[in-house]
Amino acid sequence: MSTLLNATRSFVDAIASPSDVKRMSPEQLQRFAREIRQQIIESVSRTGGHLASNLGIVEITLGLHHVFDSPRDKILWDVGHQAYVHKMLTGRRHRFNSLRQFKGLSGFVTPVESEHDAFLSGHSSTSISLAVGMAIARDHLKQDHKVIAVIGDGGLTGGMALEAINHLGHIQRNVVIILNDNEMSISENVGGFSQYMKRIKETFFYKDIKEKLDQIEDTLDHIALQPQVWDLISSVKRQAKQRLETPGIVFEKLGINYTGPVDGHDVAAVVAALKKVKDLPHPQIIHVITQKGKGFAPAEADAVKYHGVPAFSLEKVEPQQSDKERAKTYSQVFTDALIDLASMEANLVAITPATAEGSGLVKFGKIFPERFFDVAICEQHAVTMAAGLAKAGLLPVVSIYATFLQRAMDQVIHDVGILNMPVIFAIDRGGLVEDGETHQGVFDIAHLRSIPNLRLLAPRDARELRDMLYTVVKQPDGPVAIRFPRDKAVRGNIDHPFEIIDLSAWEIVHDGEEVVLLAYGAMVDIAEQALPLLKEAGINPILVNARSCKPLDERMLRKFAGDASLKVVTLEEGSLCGGFGSGVLEWAARHRLNLPGRRQAEIVCLGIEDRFVEHGARQDLLDLCRLSPEKIAASIKRHVRGTRD
Repeated sequence: MSTLLNATRSFVDAIASPSDVKRMSPEQLQRFAREIRQQIIESVSRTGGHLASNLGIVEITLGLHHVFDSPRDKILWDVGHQAYVHKMLTGRRHRFNSLRQFKGLSGFVTPVESEHDAFLSGHSSTSISLAVGMAIARDHLKQDHKVIAVIGDGGLTGGMALEAINHLGHIQRNVVIILNDNEMSISENVGGFSQYMKRIKETFFYKDIKEKLDQIEDTLDHIALQPQVWDLISSVKRQAKQRLETPGIVFEKLGINYTGPVDGHDVAAVVAALKKVKDLPHPQIIHVITQKGKGFAPAEADAVKYHGVPAFSLEKVEPQQSDKERAKTYSQVFTDALIDLASMEANLVAITPATAEGSGLVKFGKIFPERFFDVAICEQHAVTMAAGLAKAGLLPVVSIYATFLQRAMDQVIHDVGILNMPVIFAIDRGGLVEDGETHQGVFDIAHLRSIPNLRLLAPRDARELRDMLYTVVKQPDGPVAIRFPRDKAVRGNIDHPFEIIDLSAWEIVHDGEEVVLLAYGAMVDIAEQALPLLKEAGINPILVNARSCKPLDERMLRKFAGDASLKVVTLEEGSLCGGFGSGVLEWAARHRLNLPGRRQAEIVCLGIEDRFVEHGARQDLLDLCRLSPEKIAASIKRHVRGTRD
């Protein structure tokens, strides 16, 4: 075990607010950094959470609270999952045992939780835009506080961050940008800008050469040397500068004063850099080099694995089950199916916007490196690039989280939908997830259902996911989206050969009477769990796997919704506003207009009400949203029998 875990603690218990940090010396801050890392490791080992990123940003956070005055000065955290130290320093350390637990401390920053959280943060590349807005407002209102944006080099690859830098350089407002450079987002960063950041780090070497040459010049200044010698010294300096390039020149050209690179694990260096720029009137960027996972050997060795972790033991544990024994997630089933399909279809390519690790596509990229494209945190580019690939004759599959697809809706409509491009969207994390309001994948059904040409599907189990992918690959016909949850896959038979399935035809999973349950995607399994509870109340419903939200199976709808003796209940793990149930109601309204005077079945929609859903385990959130088997059974009994919960 790391010696860090056995360190004694003193400062951690004594710090009650940022004002306590301001009184500490650099030496005390450095010791405090070691202690607070210990607490992060211990806390996250119990609750799970984002470990590696928070271990890497300890000294930066201590420096910020030592130099600036929160909450008067506004510290804006990009993404927000790296703000655990900030939370501990701002009065929330005693609640860390509830981190990311239902009704507990959020894993991200939110003003609802603390006045020290200047803004909500869950998605990447937003902090500089927020800082520009707040700086403009500050100046307009004649205020004099500081505005600081903390962003990683991964977040800086996002177009929104670059747009904000472009604007900030133009308007020249007093904003300080802390660039936390650890070469990582969820996975290792890619792209031209990432390569530029790596080259800047070489300037540590350039600075050493320049300082030594300057010392030589100062020494030789008093000695009469031949002009050729001075020319040689100048040539060496010029060559060093050309080969290793001036640090931060891109930012300087854009109008942002650059400082760095700074050792991000040297508190004194961080504090000195912050103090130097604190009162300067023009925009500043401080480039800070850190190591993701700093201070915890396993996280230092594998920052990707320890980016976001479940609860874990700090002691040595027995080896886990093999992949064969362990239940596969939907993400893993998707990747395995895509690999199988890529071996059949030479023109199939995969695209992801910096979520290769979470979506399982790292495995695909190793097998088909020339057909795999991680475009960094650039969702808009990913979608339009896919449209270009499709137009040129390839078959692109865009693997993307539901919450991140929101950022590229214009591109889905404008670049994919209008021209009916055969782009396949594999929407991971569709439905409720533990990370809270900013990450809930509950709006994709409503967003996508309104787009002409686009088909919207969801599998009931692992087998159906494989067959859906196979069908849309073998029969490409315009854009299609397949959504699946962040969960273990309902098993099905994933060892069977691929089969073409009728994607627009629903299937009856359980036959019954009186009530028809139209369950979309993952809700089929939950509805099946509700059947025994309904049977106890004397209710034996028909359960339908409504695998296609768009198009709807109108034949089956005419059969059931057109029967006034039945009650129809739609089930979806998504927003009721504009979702699957809304589609069924819209169909029923049109159908009734075509058949005036005819009575129809009563239709009830169960899904997520018009609200943002908090963080917590998926099972807790399903229960909160009345979508657990027990709550579904209670709702149906109330509608059918008139009973109350």
